[in-house]
Amino acid sequence: MNEINNGQVPGKNQPIARAGERKVASKGAGITVQQPSEANMFRSVYREQKMTAQNTPDEQDIKLQKQADRQVYQAQPPVTVVNTAQVAEDDKKNKTFNIIFIILIILTIVLFAASLIFLIMGMAEDKESAGDITTIVDEDNTVSASLVSPFEYEPVYGVEFPAGMQDKYKALYAQNQDFIGWLTVPGTCIDTPVYQNKENEDLYLKHDNYGTYTKYGIPFIEAIHDVSNLSRNTAIYGHNFDHKLIFDELHNYQDPEYFKKYPIIEFNTLYKDYKFKIIAAFHTNGNAEGDNGYLFYYVAPEFGNQCMMEFYDELQQRSYIHTGVDVQPTDKLLTLSTCTYFFDTNGAIRNARFAVIARLVRDGESEEIDESLVKKNENVRYPQLYYTAFGGTNPWTDASKWVPYSD
Repeated sequence: MNEINNGQVPGKNQPIARAGERKVASKGAGITVQQPSEANMFRSVYREQKMTAQNTPDEQDIKLQKQADRQVYQAQPPVTVVNTAQVAEDDKKNKTFNIIFIILIILTIVLFAASLIFLIMGMAEDKESAGDITTIVDEDNTVSASLVSPFEYEPVYGVEFPAGMQDKYKALYAQNQDFIGWLTVPGTCIDTPVYQNKENEDLYLKHDNYGTYTKYGIPFIEAIHDVSNLSRNTAIYGHNFDHKLIFDELHNYQDPEYFKKYPIIEFNTLYKDYKFKIIAAFHTNGNAEGDNGYLFYYVAPEFGNQCMMEFYDELQQRSYIHTGVDVQPTDKLLTLSTCTYFFDTNGAIRNARFAVIARLVRDGESEEIDESLVKKNENVRYPQLYYTAFGGTNPWTDASKWVPYSD
């Protein structure tokens, strides 16, 4: 039998009670309420407890989780606290450093460019000057074709030649009236004309025979000398520029064996030919400061006979070699003098000279030397400049000091 409840058909509009549920009729409303049975309530509570138990971690899970968290924390980079003021200061320092670095690079480039320019200019000047020199002496020690040969004289109009002048030198004299003679050391590269300017005796220190400026200059004598009648001591000056010019050859006379090969110097003037035997070769200071206030005046043009012998004694003290060539009071001398870099040490440039002195071969005397008398000086007298450059105590401080004087 169908029950009619509030106009609804049971089974169609009403939910059907599950197993274990009871239908409870509401008296007041006339509505039937389904209540869960006691067994269903226990099963629900059990399911909730089981789910709760499954979602609750045990102690081992908690430890593993903490350990994992700790490893993650340790793996993270430390947090850096940025000091903006310090960063700004560092940026400022870096900018300053970069500016200084750039300036140094620019200065280096400028200095390099300037050095390169000076080097090129110097090479150009050297080339030009070397050209001037090679017009005087070729590599084979012969006179260049660009220089008028003294042996190819032809009459030159408008030039007045000195009385008694040798014909072989008239062509050179016509070219330049300052020409006064020819210097040769047979067997060496020293083979060159010599000049003298009476108005400016230092002219050829930095000019060639054409009057053109050159730092190399050409060999010359001072205005005081008269080549028509030789002075007691005729000094010829020439540059060497550290192995670049012919007067550098003079330094070889520190060796006795070199002297044995080339003991003679020839100096032919406009008027007469002369030969000299070498008696000394030495280094000396170029000013008084180089030897405790003393300047050895080895280029003195005139002095007396007794002074000549004292001069010879001092030369024997200073010379690197003893040649065995004697000197008499009335002899005449020829001095070849050049600059030297011997005392330039530790970047210092010191005023110094190297000189070779020879005495005139006497009339009727043989040009031969006695090689058995040639020896090396084992106790050379150096100026104070030597001990300043190389150290040691100067044993010659109280030695006699030669000065030229007349009889």
